[in-house]
Amino acid sequence: MPAKTHKTPQLMKLLTGGSQVSNPILDENFKEEIIRSRENPVPVKPVASDDGGTEINITSELISQWLPLVMKRFNVCTCGRCTAEATVEAFDKIRPIIVKVKSDIDLQRAQDMKLEKEQSVLMQLIRIIIPRKKLPRHDT
Repeated sequence: MPAKTHKTPQLMKLLTGGSQVSNPILDENFKEEIIRSRENPVPVKPVASDDGGTEINITSELISQWLPLVMKRFNVCTCGRCTAEATVEAFDKIRPIIVKVKSDIDLQRAQDMKLEKEQSVLMQLIRIIIPRKKLPRHDT
């Protein structure tokens, strides 16, 4: 039995970017996964830059972390091709946030920024994935 929501059709249209889509309300397991990730965030991975410091692509990490979970939650095809297409679309539509790190303070700032941007990236991923529900499944 699908979960009920108090969201109006207008709000659902705004959230999903369409008119005839199913309710994207999050199930309890997905909510628990989000809560766990916020309590124990995945550490940010620095990448060496040309000036001796490192650069962290916050958006890339969030997409890599959440896209597979969102695809699974919304029951879209998770074959290699569909995952690659969704990943490319996410990188095209979500503006990259790159932080230069030269000290532990910068690394903590990057971690804080990742937590701050997580919800907006997650909502954008949901908007990208919902139209993919209409596509045929290859992974069954």
